[in-house]
Amino acid sequence: MQTVIDKIMNAKSVAVFPHVNEDPDALGSCFAFAKMLRKIGKQATVYISGKVESRLAFIGSDYVIYHDGIEHDHDLCACLDCGDIDRITERKALFDEIGNSINIDHHFTNTLFADANYVDGKASATSEILYELFQKMGVDIDDDIAKDLYTAICSDTGCFKYSNVTPKTMRAAANLIEYNFDHADIARLLFDNESLAAIKLKAEIMGGIKSYAGGKISLVITDEKIGEKYGLSKEDIPNLVDIPRRIEGTEVAVCIKRVKDGFRINLRSNGDADVAKIAMEFGGGGHVRAAGATAHFATLQEAEETVIKACVKELEDM
Repeated sequence: MQTVIDKIMNAKSVAVFPHVNEDPDALGSCFAFAKMLRKIGKQATVYISGKVESRLAFIGSDYVIYHDGIEHDHDLCACLDCGDIDRITERKALFDEIGNSINIDHHFTNTLFADANYVDGKASATSEILYELFQKMGVDIDDDIAKDLYTAICSDTGCFKYSNVTPKTMRAAANLIEYNFDHADIARLLFDNESLAAIKLKAEIMGGIKSYAGGKISLVITDEKIGEKYGLSKEDIPNLVDIPRRIEGTEVAVCIKRVKDGFRINLRSNGDADVAKIAMEFGGGGHVRAAGATAHFATLQEAEETVIKACVKELEDM
């Protein structure tokens, strides 16, 4: 961690990158990090890959949508919640141009792609790591930073119900709640606030659930264009892998989504299955119980058969 801190302290202007398809941990971590940098006299800009999911607008808008040739004076690039360099997509051009980088993350499959890396695969969220980092740096956490950190941790723990929650996680969350923000409203906005269009889309997906391995594997299949039917942008399509995850007896939940550059595979484990191991077979990664990949197959049928075969093998090898 000290090497990362040294790079932060020696920087004047920092480009902050969350991963593509930004989720609450990525956004909350980057916003909190940028605010911390400004508190200690640095300049900071959060660059995102594209439009943020509308239901996450409450987290904030402290960002710039990246485009080629963007002018800057950054002397450090900070990648947060990014497991590998491909997760920053077209922003890699700016990453390379700056030529000085740090990487703070909680994915144990992280490839350690930056000049200085601090990765804790046991942390529930990247923001849990940032909370520890800010304490070590002696940063005065304010209400806004606390809200960002709490939002990120709350999201990546499923409102503190996932197995990645540790006593350390709960102590950090408890300390953050001491600040002045509405933690109950954050939980509501994260987990109990969906548009009617999103609910109708999910209802359609539920009608196509498939079951394999005697009910141990549950699968849904979709297309990123399905949102058009309900007036939703692709960014606003809900997290569909949670639908099969809730089915009784499911040990591995799978969502296969046809996207422009192949098939997006999202995986969740309700037990001992290591879905990160499965995702890595397709060039992806993540956590033991939550992982994903984007892969190329000739047909949807091939994608389904290949992914299910990998899931069955993982269950058999347990």
